[in-house]
Amino acid sequence: MVHIMLPFLILPLYANMRAIDTHCIKAASSLGATPVRAFWTVFFPLSIPGLLAGSLIVFVLCLGFYVTPAVLGGGRVIMAAMKISSNIELYFSWGAASALGVVLLVVTMIILFIASKLVTLDQLGQRR
Repeated sequence: MVHIMLPFLILPLYANMRAIDTHCIKAASSLGATPVRAFWTVFFPLSIPGLLAGSLIVFVLCLGFYVTPAVLGGGRVIMAAMKISSNIELYFSWGAASALGVVLLVVTMIILFIASKLVTLDQLGQRR
């Protein structure tokens, strides 16, 4: 999953990092900041919206992963989609599967709501 999902994290992060004005880092260094201090106080906070956007994309895409963990995990790694499927196929427990589906949906909605409060869509597309 890491090999498949890595571009979905790197591309929004790279686009966000390319939009950061290099004059900000130069200004921090001219004011006496070391390169490490300039990175952590200027560059990293400006790249957080891209990191959050990439993380949300990867999170939403990983929710429905079924085949990759089943093939590569050899049945030892159980993801939410696999547990829901096994509840229906093996145990014929539609109630447990639907309860897990609702819990997964609610947790996803809560995470997306929190992310929308932290960073708005205007901040994600804003050029610095």
